[in-house]
Amino acid sequence: MGDDFAIDSRNAHLPTTFIGVKKVFLIILIMITACGSEELIETVDENVLHQSFETENGSETLKNLYEKNNQPMVVNLWATWCTPCLEEMPYFETAHREHGEEIQFIGINISDSPTRAKKRAEELHISYLLGNDPDGSFTKSLKVIGLPVTAFFNSEGKLSTIYQGPISEENLNLSIMELLDV
Repeated sequence: MGDDFAIDSRNAHLPTTFIGVKKVFLIILIMITACGSEELIETVDENVLHQSFETENGSETLKNLYEKNNQPMVVNLWATWCTPCLEEMPYFETAHREHGEEIQFIGINISDSPTRAKKRAEELHISYLLGNDPDGSFTKSLKVIGLPVTAFFNSEGKLSTIYQGPISEENLNLSIMELLDV
């Protein structure tokens, strides 16, 4: 009788290998992070503007960038291994070309070598400011869970919205119009 209730993992289609378990975990992770939504800002570290990230010209902060231009900022966190990140980067490039005089666009790579990130950005013809977060302090200050993440800073330099997950071209444009008070 006990044999009738025994489950053979091969017949029940349960993953029994490390690779099978890894695939199931990856699918669940993608499903969780791919659902874009705006996040409440109350959970963000107040020092996000002061956290440094690296650019080709050295260390930079959002506060310094804001003080140079006094413009709203759109900050996108991405990685070369993140397919939704790579899919949405052309939206940011188009928006940058259209609104670059009024809004500063910044892409911060969170996990790749600067060389690899630069190569991928060149392949995508990205012309907005790019940086990386080598020690993770910038990413931690936004309390990021998964990628991609887009943070919008208003004309006063204050964080107004965080979009967790892939952002559509339509939602990006709507958020930009809000930043421009259009």
